[in-house]
Amino acid sequence: MNDTIGYAIVALFIMGSTYGLIKQLQLTMNIQRNNKSDRRLVIGNYLTSISFAGFIISFILNVLVAIQVIQSSTITSNNTSVSCVFFLLVLLVSRFLITPKNH
Repeated sequence: MNDTIGYAIVALFIMGSTYGLIKQLQLTMNIQRNNKSDRRLVIGNYLTSISFAGFIISFILNVLVAIQVIQSSTITSNNTSVSCVFFLLVLLVSRFLITPKNH
């Protein structure tokens, strides 16, 4: 019972994050079309989108390794955890430090 609830929460988090990634990609494409002169805004949103996608992929890999769907010596729980943290830090830096506030 507890495993089912845990899997449901993880699935909801992945679905919500994927929805957020789709919205971020739409925002990035809209900014690219409209603000070609503001390179900091465009590059910040590109970096945000890439790091968001990397976070989701590494999080999914971490979940698959944790439930032992993927059994590999190269993809370990430590590697996927480090990549999750790295992409999350890049996401936060690109979202709050690189992208200008007044767009």
